[in-house]
Amino acid sequence: MSLVLQLMISGLAVGCLYALIALGYSLTYVVNGTLNMSQGQLVMLGGVIMFGFTSHAHLPFLVSFALAAALVALLNLGIERLAIRKFDRGPNAIEWVLSTIAVGIIIQDVALYFNGPDEGVTPSPVGDGMLRIMGAGVYWKEFVFLPVVALLLVGLIVFYKKSHWGLWLRATADNRTAIEIMGVSSNKIVAVAYVLSGLLAGLGGALMSTNYAVSVDIGLALGLKAISVAILAGVNNPKGIVAAGLILGIAEVFIGQYISTAFREMFVYGMVILVLYWKPAGLFNTSKTVIKV
Repeated sequence: MSLVLQLMISGLAVGCLYALIALGYSLTYVVNGTLNMSQGQLVMLGGVIMFGFTSHAHLPFLVSFALAAALVALLNLGIERLAIRKFDRGPNAIEWVLSTIAVGIIIQDVALYFNGPDEGVTPSPVGDGMLRIMGAGVYWKEFVFLPVVALLLVGLIVFYKKSHWGLWLRATADNRTAIEIMGVSSNKIVAVAYVLSGLLAGLGGALMSTNYAVSVDIGLALGLKAISVAILAGVNNPKGIVAAGLILGIAEVFIGQYISTAFREMFVYGMVILVLYWKPAGLFNTSKTVIKV
């Protein structure tokens, strides 16, 4: 029983990260139907920056956390301006897909040049101690993922539901033409969506670096896993994405424990194929949507 509980908590921690990263895809998709295919590399960059600031620059943890998230958010704003807006020429355009893939390769190569191939783990402020719950032992630095991600998600919901920018984001998602008629620049709203998406990527990478080794080559795998979560849930369903991320995280941990770690990736992408075959819009999708590819 204690092992099952331990695996459940570890799976929830991993799933929280998947959900946080996948929500970045949802934010931009619902606003203008585009996805940043370099999102995984942005997560990697957040983790590498976090490790560099704490371990090499010796900045305080919270300062490094905020700076990593802010820098990735600003970079994603630049990606939206240069690699997406210029190539988003209509519902059948695919140029932005190719340009953001190219950006991801560039980010990885630049990170490799400055950081090298070495892995690093950011020292967690909660230390390496263990929490005992009903006989199950879980590291505090892993358990803390749950409340931290929960707080971030609550903050995102409050921003989305209560702020003027959140209102404009929802309005742009519903009717971009109407927003333009009202005198609000839809380009600015899309830019805000990409800043938020980058912020989630930076926060996810920085948080991940406190418990998992980060290196420049983890970006592609993270990006594919996160977009798999979004596809499984339905890209335009944030609540479904959170649920799918948690389910996937738990499933991965149990498969790795009771079957084989070699089957974890096979399970994830096999589920994606099955869902695309059975419900192309996602398990939790409630409306018909079309991605611009």
